[in-house]
Amino acid sequence: MTHLTGVLSQSGTWQVFVPQLLVALVLFLVGANWGLPSRAPDRFLFGPHQLWTGHAILLLAGSKDGSNEQAADVSSWPLDRSHGAVTVNSTDRDRARIVRRYRLMSYQPDEFATFAALAQFKPSHLGFDPRMYKYGGLWVYPVGVLLKLAGSVGLVRLNPDAAFYLDRPEEFGRFYVVARCYSAAWGLAGVVAVFLLAHRCCGNGPAAACGALCFMFMPVVITAAHEAKPHLAGTVLTLLAVLAGAMFVEHGRRRSALAAAILCGAAIGMVPSACPVLLVLPGMMVLRRLLRADGVTTTRIILNATAWTSLSALVYFVANPYVLINLVRDRAVLQSSFGNSAAFYHVGVSQAGLSNTICLIGLGTSFVLAFAGMLGGIALAWRASQVKCTSLQELRRRAAGTLLALVTLPVAIVFLFFAAKQPADYARFALSFDVFLAIEAVVAVATFVRSPLLRGLSLCVLVVTTGFTSSFYLCGFIRDSSGRSSRLADASRLDDLLRLGGRLMATREEPAPWSLPPVDLFRWELVVPPRGLPRESPDANADVTVGPANLSSLTNGIGLLTSTPISWAAKPFDMEVAGHRLGETGAGNLPRSAVH
Repeated sequence: MTHLTGVLSQSGTWQVFVPQLLVALVLFLVGANWGLPSRAPDRFLFGPHQLWTGHAILLLAGSKDGSNEQAADVSSWPLDRSHGAVTVNSTDRDRARIVRRYRLMSYQPDEFATFAALAQFKPSHLGFDPRMYKYGGLWVYPVGVLLKLAGSVGLVRLNPDAAFYLDRPEEFGRFYVVARCYSAAWGLAGVVAVFLLAHRCCGNGPAAACGALCFMFMPVVITAAHEAKPHLAGTVLTLLAVLAGAMFVEHGRRRSALAAAILCGAAIGMVPSACPVLLVLPGMMVLRRLLRADGVTTTRIILNATAWTSLSALVYFVANPYVLINLVRDRAVLQSSFGNSAAFYHVGVSQAGLSNTICLIGLGTSFVLAFAGMLGGIALAWRASQVKCTSLQELRRRAAGTLLALVTLPVAIVFLFFAAKQPADYARFALSFDVFLAIEAVVAVATFVRSPLLRGLSLCVLVVTTGFTSSFYLCGFIRDSSGRSSRLADASRLDDLLRLGGRLMATREEPAPWSLPPVDLFRWELVVPPRGLPRESPDANADVTVGPANLSSLTNGIGLLTSTPISWAAKPFDMEVAGHRLGETGAGNLPRSAVH
């Protein structure tokens, strides 16, 4: 905080930066109630059939099919598609399990995992094992505390009876808002971190403020701040660790190294995918020797880096004690949780993976900002090879820029290895690299553009183009926070098809709020194709095939600039009706012959 105050007073930008935080607060909280569970889908799910109570749903759905070795984030009722297509709503038990999803889950497929983990807790027996470790304890436990605090002041209603929330899904929806506010708070911390890092890299207050604006406007940040997921928080902790490491390079103070080690452990303790942050610790030791020539031997550097890395590991295990406990007590749960996550990712480098990487990074940052960041990074790397480090400002620039590159470039490489065939929301895993590009872009402008007028115009272009792209995402969140959400609008179109005679519907995944608009479970026959069938392939016998629009169908032509593929808010759905794509005019205008 002292460092931030000093920077603001020296640069004279506090009059601009403080309002920026207020703008960021508005951006991150507007639409925070998007895509929440409610009773609104019931009229589509049940049609003319009598609605089921929460107790009836629990009774019909039955107990969890998995064993005690199953992690909390593994499906309670896994669907076996290895032997062919499966009809998923043939019995009342199947229908009850689907209704349960629509009454408890949001439009984002991963958000419910946090609450499933919290449901594993047994406070009376001092049992706080989340049985889900793809999200760290620094995410799960604070969300639990926040829910408890919100319950104590009446903002949410805490009830151990699941039927209570099945009858009142809007009450459960408030849980999502609380968790999303936690994510938004980390977004605000990210604005501060980006400002400080950009300022250390260029020493220019207005440019640093523009860097903070680009950060808060980036589509991937707007999206992450509106989701109850830890990836934004993990990225912010990574940026703070880089900042602490850069301060160690500058001053060599033990407290800076201690802060860097704690922040590295905290970043991984928030989300394990942040593990490249550990490169900060050896990196800051080596840079201290190279840039400050303090005479520390290589052996001493290795010992110090090992010691600080050990401290980071300790921080991780303090935040995630059951990972260590279950390494001894219950390894099957660890294997179930980490194996479930690993099943979604496959290593491979291909042209398709490279294209997906470029597209998702461009969509996450905005293509103008990403392009400027790539050119700026190359230009700044060339400058570093030509300019000697003879001043304090140059030392700060080298330390912050090098450590940031050291941490984020491996993220981009790993992202590339797993990018092939990934859906658009995979973009969240490149978040720290996206931030690197944003900082490089504004620092390059501040460094190489000498004319104040041209520099100001260039920075404005970066901010405005990024803000233009993110405005579509923000509108999507606002739209899905209203009573007439995008899913309900699509449900009406599918209801029109039902009245036209449609009966067989093919879906790409099991029916859930993110994979299928609510449809009549008693009159539609819902079929999920077997595994191995391309996601875009419709069922030849189906009256209609429905699934979330894939990246290629959203990013053709002008759609590349105006679509919002990395977000689940206002997600378009592909609807193939008897071989014809359902137009914007709605199913009611299609001839009856279009439906088998």
